[in-house]
Amino acid sequence: MNIFVSYTTRDDNVDKTLLESISEIVSLYGHCYIDLLHNTEKDKQRHVEFMLSQANLLILIASNSIFTSKWVQWELSEAKRCCIPIIIVDAKSDMSNILKNLKSILTSNSYLSS
Repeated sequence: MNIFVSYTTRDDNVDKTLLESISEIVSLYGHCYIDLLHNTEKDKQRHVEFMLSQANLLILIASNSIFTSKWVQWELSEAKRCCIPIIIVDAKSDMSNILKNLKSILTSNSYLSS
């Protein structure tokens, strides 16, 4: 399963350290793609578009600034257009709670069990 993680780093609580921890957890369920960590391509935008087109699932790290991020909004609309399921993880608190929310959602999600 290819899992695309959508996020913005505009909020202080979403940083590389958090994204690395998210990648470790999500990788237990499939191939995790996080742009900041995994995009080494020259044409970064095209690679993000390609990776999203290959995704079976999008996980939205829902921090306060997702509504003003044009990239997050584009990723969400593209996922909806392509009928890619979206899992929303509340990310308005500290790292520990965000990771706890993520683990809870992933372990209880029937889509990932099938």
